Amino acid sequence: MKGGILALTLCLLPAAAFAGGAFSTTPNGTPVLWTGNVTWRAETGPIKGGSDGNGGGGGGGGGGCQLTKSLDISNSQAVDIVRAAFAAWDSVPNASINIVEGPSLGTDVTFDNIEDFWVGTFFGGTVGSSVTAEPCYSGVGDCLNSVIFDSSEVPERSIVDAIQGECARYNLLAFAAILPQQNNDPPQFTISSPQLKSSQMVISGACVSPVIAPDPSCVGNPNFSSQCPAGGISLQDLQGTVTHEVGHYLGLDHTLVNKQNYINCVTGSGTCDLEDIPTMIGFFVPGANLSTLHYDDKVTFAKYYPASTMDVSGGKVIPGTCTIKGKVTQSNGTTPLRCEEVVARLNNDPSTAASFISGSEVRRFTQGVPGLSGTSGKTQSNCNPDTGQTCGDYEIRGLTPGTYHLGTHDFKGGGNLAGFVLEPCTPALADDAQLDNDDQMTVNCVANTVQTQDLKSN
Repeated sequence: MKGGILALTLCLLPAAAFAGGAFSTTPNGTPVLWTGNVTWRAETGPIKGGSDGNGGGGGGGGGGCQLTKSLDISNSQAVDIVRAAFAAWDSVPNASINIVEGPSLGTDVTFDNIEDFWVGTFFGGTVGSSVTAEPCYSGVGDCLNSVIFDSSEVPERSIVDAIQGECARYNLLAFAAILPQQNNDPPQFTISSPQLKSSQMVISGACVSPVIAPDPSCVGNPNFSSQCPAGGISLQDLQGTVTHEVGHYLGLDHTLVNKQNYINCVTGSGTCDLEDIPTMIGFFVPGANLSTLHYDDKVTFAKYYPASTMDVSGGKVIPGTCTIKGKVTQSNGTTPLRCEEVVARLNNDPSTAASFISGSEVRRFTQGVPGLSGTSGKTQSNCNPDTGQTCGDYEIRGLTPGTYHLGTHDFKGGGNLAGFVLEPCTPALADDAQLDNDDQMTVNCVANTVQTQDLKSN
């Protein structure tokens, strides 16, 4: 199996994030999701404390760092954190998934042996790993599906930095990557099957309180900050982070949903309700309890892993719930508009809001690569709708019956949203002020029915 990994992170600072759907889709628009057992395998080392074989537990470090004494998070505690994260998703109403804790990886994964347990490249692509995900698909060999704990406090031995880049340890609490089957057709590396059987994850203890000291060599780094947030993150923050990354491990993308609430929370202006921050938010929001799934998290997960579905007039529903679908158009009401987030709020309540990106599951010309133009890139024009589709199609399935307020918005404007992009579009649409149309109409969503409602952007 050729190609690169498809990775997402929970960022301490604004960075690329996506919304309301699957982590990735095939060019036909089919979500890439697990089939059969979802197996994960943890290493034997700690998240924080102990030794990584060369000064991981409190010795001196490079880059001028003076290291603080670590709060130990042992391997057994680390594994319990991961178990709790998987359990949160396993208990989603109307959903069904078979999560299995596989055998331990049998070793403490460190800077010295990471290439034997992480599928991908290191040091900016200059070094490759010695393993692949192929055994997970062929059934021959050792299927890893690694969950790795980076406990190193020595900058030169950071697993996070080795994979994500120098100084990334101050910015990425954790990250996960799905490993679908891909064609050897660079630069597209087209996903050849929507059946997912392999993922991997790294969890870092670098910014768990008490944090490692700032690294002077990271000052001025164009990609990452030079220090952890003041005071570090708590164990509750870490649990929420892992719950978020397990969502990616299972195939979910980032989300925003309650845009104005997010802006209020990060800018300190207006009312901030931390309970309205979804677990799959793309940025770290201090104080938000990401270990408790938001309505949007649950609805999205149940859509992709339903316990059952049934065919009704207009489409499919999860029994006892309802579906709202339609298309988004430009303000003229006729031209389909791809890459707008559609938000449905039950009784106009942000705590019961769910979202979907228009056109994200519509057929494309190619897989789409960021930075390329036209039908080769992640652009609005990379849309080749099949019969019966439009580039503005959306569908939110698994909703609690009731009256929903529907609206659309883009991911720009205020609250450091400049880093948000829309899967499958990168970069995001250009002018947020013209595109937001947050509360257009209401729809009575009756149990076991599909309600069709088209929407317009401004």
